[in-house]
Amino acid sequence: MELIFSLNLTVAVVLIVAPIWWSRWLLKLEWLNPVSLLIISMLPFELLRLFVGQVFLGDGLMAPSYQFAVLMTNVQRGLALTMVVFASKLQVVREMPRWLPRLGRYNLSDLRWFSRAFFLLYVAAFVILAIKTGGVVDWLMDIRGSYIVKRSGNGLFYSAALNFLSVSYFFEGVSSTSSWRFTLRSMVFIAATYILGSKGFVLAFFVFYLIIILRQRQVKIGRVLIIALPVAFSLLLINFFSQTDAAELTSIAEYFNYYPNAAMYYTDYFRGAISLFEGKIFLTSFWEYAPRGLFPEKPYVYGILHIVETYYPGGAESGNTPAFEGGVPQFADFGLFGVVVFGLLNLKPIFYFAGLRYTLKNGAFLRPGPMTGRAIIVSLLLFAPAFGAFLPVGLHALVLLFVVGCSKFIQMITRGFNRQA
Repeated sequence: MELIFSLNLTVAVVLIVAPIWWSRWLLKLEWLNPVSLLIISMLPFELLRLFVGQVFLGDGLMAPSYQFAVLMTNVQRGLALTMVVFASKLQVVREMPRWLPRLGRYNLSDLRWFSRAFFLLYVAAFVILAIKTGGVVDWLMDIRGSYIVKRSGNGLFYSAALNFLSVSYFFEGVSSTSSWRFTLRSMVFIAATYILGSKGFVLAFFVFYLIIILRQRQVKIGRVLIIALPVAFSLLLINFFSQTDAAELTSIAEYFNYYPNAAMYYTDYFRGAISLFEGKIFLTSFWEYAPRGLFPEKPYVYGILHIVETYYPGGAESGNTPAFEGGVPQFADFGLFGVVVFGLLNLKPIFYFAGLRYTLKNGAFLRPGPMTGRAIIVSLLLFAPAFGAFLPVGLHALVLLFVVGCSKFIQMITRGFNRQA
């Protein structure tokens, strides 16, 4: 049995790094490319999530319930990989991005103005958020605590601040012509991300920094990666330990409790202590589309939070919502059938591959210079750091329409000024 369990863990690691393989062989990219940079940057955290939490908080790596959680993740990732390989053979996938209209053409000056405008929108959204929750100084005095507690009921402004900052950094990156100047400006954006309180978002902005350095081809990205990745990872650990009482491995493990939580659920399910929700989790997840600021009667427990509330009573209302890995949201509704069916109905891998083919293999994003509106939309969805965070998938289209509308308006204003000058 231990041999089978070890094989299960080996498959899990292989599936984590599989995008490095298919980005090379299906998209014909260099080994270091935007996809592989993301995987390499996230790999330490993925491995911590997979192993460390279970070693220190669970019953060990050979525990059957943990192994079942890993197996469910492998099923999901295996289905996604299969869909990517299948999509690479389809002509219709190659044409998908071209279903979007061209939406005009924007030069580097336009893109720089877009970055400035959306940064101002970020500042406005953050100031409103801070004022509604006690003031800017109060927020900055306890950034992490503000992130955890003060977003409740103000998620609309928090999401707006984060997404405006993401869009601004994206336009800063694609309009930049100097790796040195972009590095200096990135420090401002990383600081602006840091005060939003999430380490994960800081890492996402760092990955985008690497992607732009690769895109500019002025510095060897391998050298940058060797130097910058350990520094970034060390700074995140320092930041993490500065918020804990002791620099112990158990402190890290508590942060990566995704699989121990899943193992706890599967243990209870297989001993009959908890029943399937029979679609309740999926159906109530649509409450995610309703901002609490506009719908004050929105329940605190919906979607996967039904599971969270079972094991962490009151956690949903307090904003403490530990994550459950291992396909728990899908399994909790319909069992193994739910994991497989939801995996097959998830078309994200197909759209993701279609977008990558257009932006990377065909060069719509990797080619420096002016960009069409179509290239901007697809590239935003794929590469803008943390873009769409806290937004259900269905609302991404509205945000993109807002970005395009603002961009056209800004272009019209700035070019009008230039003509008058």
